[in-house]
Amino acid sequence: MLGRFEETVLMALLYIEGPATIAQICTALADRKLPRTFGSIYTVLDRMIEKKLVTRRKGEPTLQPGGRAKYLYKITSGGRVAINKAQKARALWSRAATTRRFVSR
Repeated sequence: MLGRFEETVLMALLYIEGPATIAQICTALADRKLPRTFGSIYTVLDRMIEKKLVTRRKGEPTLQPGGRAKYLYKITSGGRVAINKAQKARALWSRAATTRRFVSR
């Protein structure tokens, strides 16, 4: 089961289409009016790595003197399945809630 923020970060990774840095994920969320701190994104990514929804690898060091390699995150096939299930479940509950509102008792 995915939490809302997990789902949001997975959607950002799908939008980016490929390995992404924390900064790219943060920018993708901010572009959609969902700003988050780097720390909150790291936390949710670590949790999703444990669930095997996301993978992490070290990229190349930056060209700046003393530049460090950044981690790159990528959604797995399991992550894609999880996001599809979460969206289908949300749509199902949304339809059920809409239908129920208009049913008289």
